[in-house]
Amino acid sequence: MTRKKVALLLAPGYEELEAVTVVDIMRRAEIVCDIVGIQEGPIPSARNVKIVPDRLIDDIVDETYDIVVLPGGIEGTENLARDNRVVALLTRHLKMGKRVGAICAAPTVLERHNLVTGKTITCHPVSKAAIKKASLSDDKVVEDGLVITSQGPGTAMDFALKLVEILAGEDKVLQLKEGLLVK
Repeated sequence: MTRKKVALLLAPGYEELEAVTVVDIMRRAEIVCDIVGIQEGPIPSARNVKIVPDRLIDDIVDETYDIVVLPGGIEGTENLARDNRVVALLTRHLKMGKRVGAICAAPTVLERHNLVTGKTITCHPVSKAAIKKASLSDDKVVEDGLVITSQGPGTAMDFALKLVEILAGEDKVLQLKEGLLVK
């Protein structure tokens, strides 16, 4: 069986708690998780934590992932939204029937590029005003079709575990929760 693959896109100013939580949980679940930089690393986070990406976005343009994930962070989100390669990757994956995940301010990237029109999503409260074409939910994690969204750093574990549930099933989530001491 082919292993499931996730790409976490990293741009300067990302929210480190969200990025690292997703990568950590995917790898614990034995799901391939590539940290994909929009520039060569080390890439600084919102609080200057630096992560060296595994790969660069230019190297994955023709690859397919089961889920492409966008961490939040105001500056990081803006950097992702302005990058045409990111928009092309997200658009291509959705057209192929593949999933996209976004947390915190990152759902605004999807909104800005008309990728969540008519969907129900959630995001960080400070980003709600930017959402015009999608319906907003106050749930911690929302799955609507191919789009999974979450609210922020405090919901990053719930978000990551939802991604595992989608890719590897509830049994894997229960196994992870037990080891992580998550209720």
